[in-house]
Amino acid sequence: MSNSQSFHSGRVALVGKPNVGKSTLLNRIVGQKVSIVSNKPQTTRRKALGIAHGEDWQIVFVDTPGIHEPHNRLGRAMVEQARSGLMDVDVIVYVADGSHHPGEVDKQIAAMLKDTPNAPRPLLCLNKMDLLKAENVERNVHAYESLFGTEESMLTTATRGDNVDELVKMIVSRLPERAPEFGDDEFTDQSSRVLAAELVREKILQATREEVPHSVAVLVDGWEEDETPLRIEATILVEKASQRGILIGKGGQFLKNIGTKAREEIEKTLGQKVFLALHVKVSEGWRQNPRILAELEYRD
Repeated sequence: MSNSQSFHSGRVALVGKPNVGKSTLLNRIVGQKVSIVSNKPQTTRRKALGIAHGEDWQIVFVDTPGIHEPHNRLGRAMVEQARSGLMDVDVIVYVADGSHHPGEVDKQIAAMLKDTPNAPRPLLCLNKMDLLKAENVERNVHAYESLFGTEESMLTTATRGDNVDELVKMIVSRLPERAPEFGDDEFTDQSSRVLAAELVREKILQATREEVPHSVAVLVDGWEEDETPLRIEATILVEKASQRGILIGKGGQFLKNIGTKAREEIEKTLGQKVFLALHVKVSEGWRQNPRILAELEYRD
């Protein structure tokens, strides 16, 4: 590692609408699963730090929930987490779906960033460039740069890694000279318990449709480190009995499949063998329940 004089380190907020690829981008740069991904909007519900390491730099990414119009306490908590993620950062990267022209929500977020005290001018990551038609490139890039008052942008495809290294170079060039904040073996601030709960939720999001994904939360209520394999007990919260039926499935098969996929992902992330026991519980209106939201760490 270079000496601290030539070492660049800092915090970088990833901000944007839901489902634009923020978490995919984060996981790609960090090289580890930090934030769960699915094609459902509002997959990310809390701030998460993802730590990327280079030879002479360290980027501490703050992955924030997608900014949207909230309709319940959970939604309000998520937007608040996104806002608080803008505080005390060295760089803001606004991630947008570059294949679309900026919409109303992009305009609202641009206004919010301008109103945030001491917020650095955003760097634009126009993601999903593989879906961007050649004739729209200039128009879309100019529209986003005008809206956010910057000429610094990068077109990327996070799923394939296209131009992601170039984006990292742009970020590092904006970081102050500073010693690293974290050790070079750390990749997130999330506990193993939170990561395990999120990985279970990811598998549910990827396997379900309609109202089920938004109505699901996962609580880890048992964690036996002394056991081999590591024994994890988790409760999946849903809001309706019908949703419980969907998740359990005929003869318990749906839940069993989710459990198998989640266990494999948890083992890969934690680097150890795991026994995972899942239960499904109906908790009507949990998204409006402050106690449950606090227990799920969805509030600061």
